[in-house]
Amino acid sequence: MIQAIALQIKNAINNCLPGEVAHLKMSSAIRMNDFIFRKEHENSKKCGVLILLFPFNNKIYSALILRAEYDGIHSGQVALPGGKYEKTDLNIIQTAIRETSEEIGVKMNDIHIIGSLTKLYIPPSDYIVYPSIGYVSAKPEFIPDSNEVKKVIEYSIETLLDETIIKTKEFHINANISFNAPFFEIENHIVWGATAMILSEFKEILKKINFKYLR
Repeated sequence: MIQAIALQIKNAINNCLPGEVAHLKMSSAIRMNDFIFRKEHENSKKCGVLILLFPFNNKIYSALILRAEYDGIHSGQVALPGGKYEKTDLNIIQTAIRETSEEIGVKMNDIHIIGSLTKLYIPPSDYIVYPSIGYVSAKPEFIPDSNEVKKVIEYSIETLLDETIIKTKEFHINANISFNAPFFEIENHIVWGATAMILSEFKEILKKINFKYLR
């Protein structure tokens, strides 16, 4: 089943990506201004993240991570597994695979890459995020790195097609900055910001292939 879904996703990605139109559906007003006024530059850091698919209970699941608490702007947030590009990485896709293996214990050789989504620039951290989609043939035994990952959040990707999980709340960055932004409520966790924007594009791909009718 998962190989057939992977092929459908690959064909949809190769045909045309939803891109920024999908990103904007889950962005705040501040983020919309960023699209216009704050752009990536030659010194921006690169990051590879992975939407990892796996079969479970006759459905297709994916995994998010709840980051550990640390002194940084993304502390305690829900994210896709992934991390910073290293010079030893062959490319940014290998970065995503390596980081996924390091963060949640999935064996690198078990991950089959389907394709890549649209890159996304994150002004607060000056990162360009390159999302990839991959799958493993069987449900992995997740082994989270306790230094980086507080929890692995497993969810059926059908969840993304449920419009009732999209909600809005006020977020507070610091004492001087607050704003309203949309988020996905997935397994009782708030998924917002860049992760929500990436999942928004993935959602459009699932809609494009009529995913719920392929099971």
